[in-house]
Amino acid sequence: MTLALQVTLAELQGLQAAARHLQLDQLYRRGHQASSGHAGPRTGRGLEFREIRSYQPGDDLRYLDWKVTARRGEPYTRTFHEEHRRPLMLFVDLASQLQFGQAGSKAVLAARVAGLLGWSALQGKDQVGGWIETDQQRYWQAPVDRPQTYSPWLARLADCTAQLADMQLRPAGQLDAALDAFARRLPRGSLVMLISDFVGWQSAVLLKQLVRRHPVQVLHLTDPLDHTLPADAGPVWLNGQFERVSKHLQQQWSEAFHARQQALRQALGQSGSYLQLDTSSGSNWMEQLFSRQSYPQTTGIFA
Repeated sequence: MTLALQVTLAELQGLQAAARHLQLDQLYRRGHQASSGHAGPRTGRGLEFREIRSYQPGDDLRYLDWKVTARRGEPYTRTFHEEHRRPLMLFVDLASQLQFGQAGSKAVLAARVAGLLGWSALQGKDQVGGWIETDQQRYWQAPVDRPQTYSPWLARLADCTAQLADMQLRPAGQLDAALDAFARRLPRGSLVMLISDFVGWQSAVLLKQLVRRHPVQVLHLTDPLDHTLPADAGPVWLNGQFERVSKHLQQQWSEAFHARQQALRQALGQSGSYLQLDTSSGSNWMEQLFSRQSYPQTTGIFA
């Protein structure tokens, strides 16, 4: 079964049940391990400084403040508390070029993935916000922490998939410009997830800078056509021009995909996280996000 060509608000709201089984920290670490070969850092809430007070039996000795202790002649310790809110910030690419594919619409997959991740953040008592990139417009959502304030974002996702026009070629540099604008608005302490096919992405420097400031996970949307070009395909756009399919072109096409994939992984380095999500999974698209231990078996969730 292939993916639908658009997604509805009701469907995105219905992902709330499945989101209970998805742990964002676990998803990030799984992608990090797959791309780097070792488990990644935890991305859960950090610790915020609360106060300096007199040492009490049972306090962690690692947090003794030696300067204050020396000045006052008795032990003082720093105390911390867990951050109340960690923003999950989503970059969702809904350019028209993601509408078409052999197995389904990458744009629909992007909207579904974004909806599910947002619900998971809210159920973890975190915030969710982000950026929707289309051919003509960009939509920014500041972090929210309640289902009522999250629903307008879901409605926007659904509307954008319904309004996808005939495929247009993305102007050179447009995706990089959008990612740069998104990065400039990120709140401190954000967990960043970039959902795109990254066709047209060029600036590895920008992604490296983002990884230095935030935990970043690339959710790379793909379709079988992205890496294998059929012999009976019509003229395709490659290297700045339309070309007829030949064995040489098929090889170039495949090499371009793998080069883009490798460039993303290299830009993420040892700190970022990478997962490939393919449209060929059809109605079972959610399986790609869950580990075997957390995958829900409830009948009908993935219809």
